[in-house]
Amino acid sequence: MGGEQRQTTLWAALTALLLVALFLTPIRNLDLWWHLDSGRWMLEHGQYLDREVRSFSMAGAPWPNFSWLFQVVVALVQQLTGDWGLLVLKGAVWWSIFFLLFRAIGQRAVPLSWLLPVALFAWQLTPIMHLRPHLFEGLFLAATLLLLQRPRNRATFWLSALLILLWANSHASVVVGATALGVNWLLGPRFDFPGWKVLRQRLPGAVLLGALVFVTPNGLGILDVLFGHAQADYIAAYIREWEPSKLLPPFMFVTLAAVPLVLLLRRRLLSPGEVVLIAVFLVLASSNKRFLFELAVVLIRPAGVLIGQGLEKLGATHPQAAGRHGWRIGALALVAVLMAYAPPWAWVEHRASDYPVMLRQYPHVSLAALRPALNRERPLRVWNTYGWGGWLGWAGRDGLKIYIDGRTPTVFTEELMLQASLAKHRPRMLRALLDAWKVDAVVVRRTPRPPLSPQDPQWRLVAYDDDELAYLRTEQVARRGVTVIPYDPYLPLEQLAPAQQPAAERALRQLLRRDPLNPLGWRHLAELLALRADASDPAVIGQMGQALRRSLAQDPDQSLTRVRLAQWLRKTGADRERVAEVLLPWALEAGPGLLAGQEVSIALELFEIERYGQALAVLKPRDPRRQQRLNADPEVWALRARVHARRGDEERMRRAQDMVGWLVLDAPPPAQQRYADLLERLKREQKAAGPAD
Repeated sequence: MGGEQRQTTLWAALTALLLVALFLTPIRNLDLWWHLDSGRWMLEHGQYLDREVRSFSMAGAPWPNFSWLFQVVVALVQQLTGDWGLLVLKGAVWWSIFFLLFRAIGQRAVPLSWLLPVALFAWQLTPIMHLRPHLFEGLFLAATLLLLQRPRNRATFWLSALLILLWANSHASVVVGATALGVNWLLGPRFDFPGWKVLRQRLPGAVLLGALVFVTPNGLGILDVLFGHAQADYIAAYIREWEPSKLLPPFMFVTLAAVPLVLLLRRRLLSPGEVVLIAVFLVLASSNKRFLFELAVVLIRPAGVLIGQGLEKLGATHPQAAGRHGWRIGALALVAVLMAYAPPWAWVEHRASDYPVMLRQYPHVSLAALRPALNRERPLRVWNTYGWGGWLGWAGRDGLKIYIDGRTPTVFTEELMLQASLAKHRPRMLRALLDAWKVDAVVVRRTPRPPLSPQDPQWRLVAYDDDELAYLRTEQVARRGVTVIPYDPYLPLEQLAPAQQPAAERALRQLLRRDPLNPLGWRHLAELLALRADASDPAVIGQMGQALRRSLAQDPDQSLTRVRLAQWLRKTGADRERVAEVLLPWALEAGPGLLAGQEVSIALELFEIERYGQALAVLKPRDPRRQQRLNADPEVWALRARVHARRGDEERMRRAQDMVGWLVLDAPPPAQQRYADLLERLKREQKAAGPAD
């Protein structure tokens, strides 16, 4: 390796490391966990897992486990290094993908010819680059692209054979990769036809590469996987990544349009194997968004080569304007791409506590509450939300059996997935399914309405969070010693009778002891403390503040928690700046869904600390739909009138008062009296206070 080549390799490694640092996110995908569970089972039993062992719905069903090698690798890494090791493995595979792609692109106009195509296709790359077999598929595709540029010789052949063997035991897309490598062995990296005699001599090698696809414990079962997904009838309607592509992303379309044009002028842009990869993944991506990832990977090399050639030519013909090797033009193009088509910097949405595993993606609160009920001799039969089955199986080990996980339709039927999806909005259907399957526990995502009635004598709520609910059969509660939540978390806690409040507080504290990462639970604890008879006691007040801060630290986007904390600070005599820090600038920057109907409460708190301009800004959002909703609320206009009165703007105050009067005409008598009281209070405030500074 020459000095220039060594330098290019070093820069490729550093550029790939930069991209990993920018794009690496915590582990949060749902499928990893049933892969980990399967890998752990194989390590413990020393044999290939080809049947279903985790569920009660498909117990013992055959499973064409084509990703067994990936499963063993991640399970071994997890056993040796823990969850941080999994994150390091994820980053290492990402780095390898980018590094191999950069080496395949070559040395022209680097590093811009590397960074630009990655930026162009970032939305197709990063959302699916989770730690699952698809990530290993990306690694094998990148290695294939590099091999397709090498001269045809024995070393290339045996490297191709090794790659196919590893790929065949990790992901079913090996069929496409083996086809490309087989074509490469027949024709080489150029479109030069060698003649029929030479082709006959090379044919055995190509057949051998194709046959290696089936050198797995699964054998021909890989075909079952391919046909199973191809014949799936309903998956696209319930799994987002299986939806058909409406249109190709613009930069991908431009690249695909440029490739045949350049092929007419310069035949050496693509190898025959690359044409196979692009053609197959283009056909697949047209009917399934899942394959946009593979199409993006195989398009990065030709896009990078085209960009590199163009920049080099611009640099040679216009060195002063374009810069040496066209770096000025390339840098401007990169900035333009990032501004017009910003890559998904998902890491900015995460917090330090999300690493290495984003635990809030999984029902950890429910599992902590159910853990006393787990029993290896008689595993708990858990009805679960579709995506959570893998994590529950992994974390619950042999103490529970799940209803379904992500192996639909290779293990679980589509009807099972449909039942899990439809029943969450159909209480009678859910109850019938729970009885038919003899389910012991239910762990599901929180929906606008409780899936099981609080008055249902057969089920008891034992855990909840802002995203999860866990129920246990009544007969199991006493037998397993599980604490019941004796109130309905869907209702305001102010409605809880005083006699029930002590039991509610004890149950909630027990739940928080089992799993303290429960932001909704901490907020509810603060609200329960505020209902106590000794709520004015300094010790109780301190506990309220601690609970609210813990809640907000775990989930800073809780609007009601922010309101409660602001109220608590005012109650304890905190200065206005401390109150403002809780609400600003978050309230002005939060999206429509985050404020969750708390605009009036937030604006009222800002009004109390004399932040009048910010209070009006909260009540006048930029989103037109939110404005329409707020403008139909008499309470919003009443608060606006109070703000204008404090600011001395009598004209706007009178207009706001008039709007209150018009809006309450259709309100029921109690509401009309309430708004009449508000207007009377406004008049008193107007007399008592002069214009504000």
